[in-house]
Formats: sequence, structure tokens, C-alpha cells
Amino acid sequence: MQTYKYLAPVIIGSALVLGGCNEEKTTTSVDTEAIVSSYVNYMDEDFYTAWQSKNFTKVMLNDTSVDVDGGDGVLVDGQVITIKTSGTYVLEGNLSDGNIIIDTEDTGVVRLVLNGANITSKTTAPIYVKQSDKTVISLEDGTENVLTDATQYVYEDNTDDPGAAIFSKDDLTINGPGALTVNANYKDGITGRDQLLVTGGNITIHATDDGIVGRDVFAMRDANITIEAAGDGVKASNDEDADKGNIVLESGTLTVTAEGDGIQAEKVVSVLDGTYSITSGGGSPEKIISQEMGGGMMQGGQRPEMPTGEDGEFDPTQIPQGGEGGTRPEMPTGEDGEFDPTQMPQNGEGGTRPEMPTDENGDIDPSQMAQSAGNQQQAQNEQNQTDSSLDGEQVSEQQTTTTEEEDVSGKGIKAGTNMQIMGGTIAIDALDDALHSNGDLTIQGGDITVSTGDDGVHADTDVLITGGAVNIEKSYEGIEGVNVTLSDGNVRVIAADDGININGGSSDLGMPGETQSTTTTTSDSLLLIEGGYLYVNADGDGLDSNSSIKMTAGTVVVYGPTNNGNAPLDYDGTFTIEGGTLIASGSSGMALGLSDSSTQAAIMMTFDETQQAATTVNIANGDGKSIFTIAPEKQFQSIVISTPDLKQGETYTLSSDGTVTGDSQDGLYENATYTNGSQSVEFKQASVMTYINKDGIAEQQSSGMMDGPGGGGNMPARGERPTNDTNTNETNTN
Repeated sequence: MQTYKYLAPVIIGSALVLGGCNEEKTTTSVDTEAIVSSYVNYMDEDFYTAWQSKNFTKVMLNDTSVDVDGGDGVLVDGQVITIKTSGTYVLEGNLSDGNIIIDTEDTGVVRLVLNGANITSKTTAPIYVKQSDKTVISLEDGTENVLTDATQYVYEDNTDDPGAAIFSKDDLTINGPGALTVNANYKDGITGRDQLLVTGGNITIHATDDGIVGRDVFAMRDANITIEAAGDGVKASNDEDADKGNIVLESGTLTVTAEGDGIQAEKVVSVLDGTYSITSGGGSPEKIISQEMGGGMMQGGQRPEMPTGEDGEFDPTQIPQGGEGGTRPEMPTGEDGEFDPTQMPQNGEGGTRPEMPTDENGDIDPSQMAQSAGNQQQAQNEQNQTDSSLDGEQVSEQQTTTTEEEDVSGKGIKAGTNMQIMGGTIAIDALDDALHSNGDLTIQGGDITVSTGDDGVHADTDVLITGGAVNIEKSYEGIEGVNVTLSDGNVRVIAADDGININGGSSDLGMPGETQSTTTTTSDSLLLIEGGYLYVNADGDGLDSNSSIKMTAGTVVVYGPTNNGNAPLDYDGTFTIEGGTLIASGSSGMALGLSDSSTQAAIMMTFDETQQAATTVNIANGDGKSIFTIAPEKQFQSIVISTPDLKQGETYTLSSDGTVTGDSQDGLYENATYTNGSQSVEFKQASVMTYINKDGIAEQQSSGMMDGPGGGGNMPARGERPTNDTNTNETNTN
């Protein structure tokens, strides 16, 4: 049984909504105020109010001197301004080499109103909050304000504070409708050691390290922020307290260009609404090259046990069949008829064969595979990044810059424990994962578009999608997690490797410059599809589960690999379907059907030859009425189809290469009119899973030549695929 995990303290209600096909769908509503209040403690002073009619102290900045009018809470020493008491201070003018220090001796709020202030410091931070219950910086309407710090700070004692152009040891809020530019030449742009809130303003930050750091929490509401950072864009850095280190994005606009992560929290990232544009790590490579050849090596440099003959030597004829009654795929041989590993199929167009380890005599030595596997995969991964270039410069040179203290990962949005997206518009172009959580990742709404050099959506534990639109335009792997559940929403995935991967996979190797990690593989993991629309276009496996897949509702269209080393559907346990519409087309070498435990009927058609893209496939019932029509967008030799209109015990005709008219989405037709099919076969849906070819009903066989990519152990029994044997008692061929 699946357990759904939500970010506490999310309050969820359910409502029944009638869909277009008279289906009842369950949608979720979220109490966003409860989420915000659990992480952020807003006060009245966090929101802009007029100050002109209140008591305030005016501080005039005269380039090299300072004048103070209206209060005695300010000390001036040359161009250094020290504020000693709470109250409102209005700053106007230019300061060529000075700074403001807030070090109050009483309790209360210090409010700085930047009313056209331009402050430059050649030795330290322009604004340093050393001691204050709370500081509020208000940006006055219609004003342009600029803060520029030194390239190297001069410290008077043994401290590394401040470390940002605006630096606060206590709570800090920025509000108001005005504009602020922060030129952070030393390290960070804006840092708050406690709570950092931005509730307004048009803020531009140029930082040599991180753009914004809210140690305990960073929250954004109704602000317009643009960040260019050589480190991370926005981060919450508290890794000590269990309930701190969070980011809450409520509304507004945030644009980030960062060499490191775009947004990174040690704990939780919550996106409620707003518009977010993130480029991290220099953006995704121009092209992404899959390093797979039908599975190959396993995680962590492991390999499956190699079969041997009576003499104990490697014997390829003993490769496990993978299931009862199956036959082994034909092994490549040389001119002498002996097994020739150099003839193994390449990995797609332009692919290259992995170098085979050899012994001292130059002969293939399988015992060396375990020792070399991890190094080969890591070297290939790094080489792929090197081969993918941007503007003529190598990605690996651009994006793997590290320091002794910290590796730069280049993720779009990264959460240390949980990520939840409930709304907003998000566009990410990332070298590393676009959305990444070290725990769970939940998408309940929003419009998300990503391009990435690694995973589009990655969770170290569970991925749950209950609504919204997710468009992964470019990725190495599309969606990855220990469990992945799709209950509603519109999800589109384009992947150079696997479309959806369950139980970890290739990205466990990490991006160049990152420490490698290992994802634990569990036998009860599950890809669960119980609603929504899922489109997958993958050069590796379309849907890949190292355990099982279950589908109860929704629509799934999979255009899988064109090479025979991968499969449209790849699973090590079972694939049961109980409802919905499923199409999975692609190569036939490793193609799998569905499990006999399914309650909805399905067929798998295997063609003698590869069919070109847009070749139509139509299924008509006994009355000649079309019940299913598709024109796959990629070339294919096998296709799995399951629809509620297929009924066990009924007779159907499958035709191909005809003419079709009607409404279509992703090649799948609705209310289609189909004519002039050049090939057709009549078959009876005698069992829940029926295999057919040009001659009719085909017996099933197991696919066990290689384990699926990312598999965590020896080659287990796999799902089933057809042979070309026929049973003429159940078939009539036209």
C-alpha cells in the first residue's frame, strides 16, 4: 500500500470534480496560510507603511560627510554612521566611502528608509546590523537606491562578520515599492542570520558568491528580485536546527542566474505562487548523451554474476533466460561462429560501444568488470559533459569549478528534506537536476517548464504529482524517485535516458565535481499512475522500474527507444493495469508486455521491420468500428496498447499504415476515421495480455539478456515479450 507524504503542516481537503469523460476525479486544496505561518512569523512592520507623518530621523549623505536631523540615536564618525536606538531613519544622498552600522542598546524595531541613497564602502559592508531586535529596510516609492561593498573587507577583530553587502545578525525585512541595486563584490548580496523576509521592492543583486542567504528562513511576497550570482542564487543555510533552514516563496517575481544552485534550502522549499525563472550551473548542455547500452553496469560499480561453463570460464550461452518458457536473445558472433563481444549493438545513432576489459593476453576478462565499472561510468559521465558544449566552451570547464570548502552542484531548486510546489509559474534551465529533494517532492499545482543536464524531477524518496503542468523539455532522466505517483496533472517528459526511473539510477553517480551518493533500492517501490496525463519521449527506457508499475486511471503515451538495448516499458516485478489508456511504442529487442495479474486487457504487437514515425496503428472491433488509433511520433517495431475498450473474449483487427483523420494529441487520435490500412491481422483477445505479430497470436517469451539501467543487483526475472511462433487456432490473417 502506498503512503502519501505531505509537508507538515499542510491542511488538505478533497472535492469531487466531474471530468470531460464523466469520470470522478479527486482534487486537493491546500491551506497555504497554515504553511506560511508554520515557517514565517509576519508582523505588521514587515509590510510597507507611510512614514512621512511619523517621527523620524533624517540622515543626509553628502558624498564625504553626513548630516543628521531630528534625533540623538545616531553617532557619526566621518562617513561611518552608527545607529544606537530603535526608530525610523530616512537616508538620502550619496556616500563615497562609508557604511551604516546598526548596534542598538534598546529593544524595538529599527526602520531604515532608503529615499534615494547611494552608499559605497571600500572596506566593508554598506549596511551591517550588528545588534537589533529587528531591522526593516523600506524602499521609498519612485527612488533608485544603490549599495556597493568592497572587494576585500577589513576586519577590526577576530571575526568574519559581516560577509555580505547587507548583513544582519538578527531578523531582517525588506519592503516598499522602490528600487534597490546591490553590488556585492566581496561575497554575498544580502544575508540574514535569522529570519529574512522580502515583502516588496524591485531588487537587483550582483554577487561574487551567493545572492540572498536567509539562514533560518527566507520568505518572499510581492517582490520583484533579479539575482546574478557566482555561487547560489537564494539559500537558507541553517543545517543545525531541525525546524530551520527553509524557503517559502509566496508570490512576486524571482529571476536567478547562478553558477551554483538557483534556490537551495537545507530543509524545506515551498512554492505557493509567483513567477520564477532560474538558470543554474550555466544552464543545460546543448545536447545530452546517454551512456547506456541496455543496462550494462550496475550502481556503485557492481555487476551481475557472469555465467560460466563446466570449466569455470565465462560462457555467454549460459546467460539467464529470465523466465519460464522463454528463449534467450541471439548473441552476436564472429566469422568463426563464436561469441564476439565487439559486435554488441551500439547505443543508438552515433553511439559507441563501452570498452570491454581484457586480461594480459588481450582477451575479454569479465572478472575485471566489477573493478572497472564505477570508473568507466564516472569517466563516461564526465566525458559526456565535456562533449556537450555551450558557445564553443566545454561544459565541464564552465560548470565544475569548486573550492576547497564547497562543491558547486548547479541544481535549479534543491531542498534538503522536502519540496512542495502548490502553484506559480516556474522555468528552470539547469546543468544538474532541475527540481531536487533529498527527501520527498510533491507537486500539487503550478506551471513548470524545465531543461536540465540531469534529472528533471528527482527525489531521494518519493515523488508525488497531484496536479499542475510539468513540462520537462530536456533531461538525462525525466523523473526519478524511490516511489513515483501520478494522480492528476499534465506531465510531459523528454529524456536522453529513462523517462521515469524508480529506485534510483544513473544520476546516482552525481554530476562532475559532486560527491557520489547511493540510492537505496527497495523491492516494494512502485510507479503508480492513478490519473492525469503522462507523455514520455525517451531514448532509454520509457518507464523503468527496478520493482513494479501499477496503473489504475489516466492516459499514458510512451515513445521509447529506437535502439534494442532499452525498452519502452522496463520493470523487474510486475506491471498491472486496472484502468486508463496506455500506449508504449519503441524498439522490440527488450520490449515487455504487461503482467497477467492485470484486470484490463492489453495487446503487444511486434512488427517484422521497424515502422517509420507517424505510421498509423488502428484497432477495430468485430463490427469494424475503430476503437483505438495512434500514429507514433518516433519509429517503432513494437507497441503495447491497453484501453478500456479492449474486452477479453472479443475479436479485433489491428491494421497499420493507413490514412486517419480526426482530433489528435501526441499522435493519439480521438473520434478517428481510419481507411486503407496496408497490413492487418485479426485476433481474439483470449487472455488479459495478448501478444500478436503479422501472423497472428504469438507466444510470450521472457526478456533476460540484460538488466535494466540502474538495476541494483543480479539479472532478475523480467516481464514478458512475444516470439514469432503462431497459434492458428486463435487467429485469422487478412
